Amino acid sequence: MMRGLFNAVVLACGLGLAFAPDAHAIVRGKPVHGLALYGEPKYPADFKHFEYVNPDAPKGGTFVKTNEAYLTFDTFNPYTVKGASVHGLEMLLFDTLMVPSLDEPASVYGLIAQTAEVADDNSWVEFVLRPEARFADGSAITAEDVAFSYEVLIGKATPRYRGMYADVAKAEALNPNTVRFTFKTKENRKLPFLLAKYLPVLSKAYWKDRDFTATTLDVPVTNGPYGIESFEAGKYILYKRRGDYWAKDLPVNRGFNNFDHIRFEYFRDDDVEFEAFKTGVYDFRRETSAGKWATGYEFPAAQDGRVKKMEMKSIEPLTVQPVFLNLRRPLFQDRRVRMALSYAFDFESLNLNLFHKQYVRSRSYWQGSSLEATGLPSAEELKLLEPFREKVPPEVFTAAFTHLITAGNGDIRENLLKARELLKEAGWELRGDKLVNMKTGQPFAFEFLLRQQGSERVYVPFAQNLKRLGIEMTLRQIDTSQFINRLNDFDYDATVVVFPHNDLTPGTEQLENWGSQAADVVGSNNASGVKDPVVDALIKKIIGAETYEEVTAATRALDRVLTWNYYQILTYTSPGERYAFWSKLKMPEPPPPLGLGGLGEFSTGLGETSMVLWWMDPASAAPTQPATSTETAEKPPASAPWGLIALVIVGAGMVLFVILRQRRTSP
Repeated sequence: MMRGLFNAVVLACGLGLAFAPDAHAIVRGKPVHGLALYGEPKYPADFKHFEYVNPDAPKGGTFVKTNEAYLTFDTFNPYTVKGASVHGLEMLLFDTLMVPSLDEPASVYGLIAQTAEVADDNSWVEFVLRPEARFADGSAITAEDVAFSYEVLIGKATPRYRGMYADVAKAEALNPNTVRFTFKTKENRKLPFLLAKYLPVLSKAYWKDRDFTATTLDVPVTNGPYGIESFEAGKYILYKRRGDYWAKDLPVNRGFNNFDHIRFEYFRDDDVEFEAFKTGVYDFRRETSAGKWATGYEFPAAQDGRVKKMEMKSIEPLTVQPVFLNLRRPLFQDRRVRMALSYAFDFESLNLNLFHKQYVRSRSYWQGSSLEATGLPSAEELKLLEPFREKVPPEVFTAAFTHLITAGNGDIRENLLKARELLKEAGWELRGDKLVNMKTGQPFAFEFLLRQQGSERVYVPFAQNLKRLGIEMTLRQIDTSQFINRLNDFDYDATVVVFPHNDLTPGTEQLENWGSQAADVVGSNNASGVKDPVVDALIKKIIGAETYEEVTAATRALDRVLTWNYYQILTYTSPGERYAFWSKLKMPEPPPPLGLGGLGEFSTGLGETSMVLWWMDPASAAPTQPATSTETAEKPPASAPWGLIALVIVGAGMVLFVILRQRRTSP
């Protein structure tokens, strides 16, 4: 067990990670090897490797992981709105101009780009590329490729790039190795950092005559440390470390990319997947089930130390998994209605009876971090909020956001009485056992879309509580492809998904999450359809902030406005991440203060970064092995206990793989 490991690291390093209140933005006016969003980067130009890695980590072995939330894949283009992309594709196959460190809040260092220079007035940024940079086919990476990548991503990729780079006026190749991005505004101080960290460099020669919006299983020309060796859609994908990777010896890559192969096995059911982990079919598991974490790890390998458990926390904001209410529907446009619905969500009973007391109630979009709005607004926040006093809920000025709580025994009568009063004020009344609109007679009914099997156990009690108010909420389970399409098209009343991860340096991505312009853009992160001029104004304050103190004040003010408007129903979150892995896997100790996530583009956490930061102990007997390319992943290795296999994997797995349409992720 490695419980609490990361907490100690944060306590030890937290002060070093904090921004100074007067820290100003990126160094400008000269070429630099690294960009720090506030102040100077930690590592000098001649640094040998990041401090948190094992620079002498042995190379070799096969790291086997599962698909997690994805049931299948149908495209090797991870940037299109269409289809389901392969897990790990962006991190392993596509490099960016610069890469972040995990022991600084917001710094990036040159990868494809050798240097970056930001104009004195923040009107442009130039990147000088390394002349040795190459694609996997041996062709040089040029400034034309970078400019093309920007153009195709903002024109044909998912809306996140259009939102993130909305303030870029143009990209142009000044010479074969120098690309300049000219900005529309000088106020977006994070823009050079976003271009450096998040812009993948694509091959213009490969993509220029192909349909970038289409799904494809043609293996593209890439430039990352791994390539695709083999795959079978719906079953597995196998990546192989490239021996000819041009950047393998750069300081930013020392200690990374240690496995010869990385393999993803695709499951359709979490129970089968868990049994496969217990018998050694794969190496690493992010545990999303509180029940399994509390009682499921009593099998022999976990008891004798071959399987290790680890809980980790970081100073980054906690994950938010809210109920999205589609404000494009008239039904949810009244704040009092949204408040009433939130009052009917009985977290305390769920946490006691279903979650083994392992979760906490979500109360903020930056919860657990220095950016969370707590207590009453500070003087700096009040300066930002005061001009909007008549346009925001009064509670923004008078109280920290909180929820009505219950005794945890299923009795939420007091909450429902308050909800009923709110609904009455909003024009709804109970007629018989149905809540109807006083003016139109329309019953209050809506559909709740679910993708993950097992989540109905959380939302059936919610539906029952709503029914006591006369509200009919119908739960509907659909397959992943349907869910993604309907989510992108905003074709739902309500649903639940993991909210795009907030970090400690918010910026233009908040326009994509909450901005009015993003509300009607197909595939945007503004799934709730928020169109609030106050929100737009506060996001502009975040983007234009010159110091981190200003960023903090504006973010906390935004947090208050979002939560008190009940644009989403904040449900619950884990105070940390839970992981289990076979002991042949080794990791840096102590881990970096910002956790083991965030290295790759839009990385989703340790489960992804462990692929490139961990290594295989060459002295360990391999207790795990992947399924072969022609077998489905429920078949265990020869060394597994056959009684358990017969009982669970062979007996149940084959049937479940056929009849179950979703991967099961229990709360």
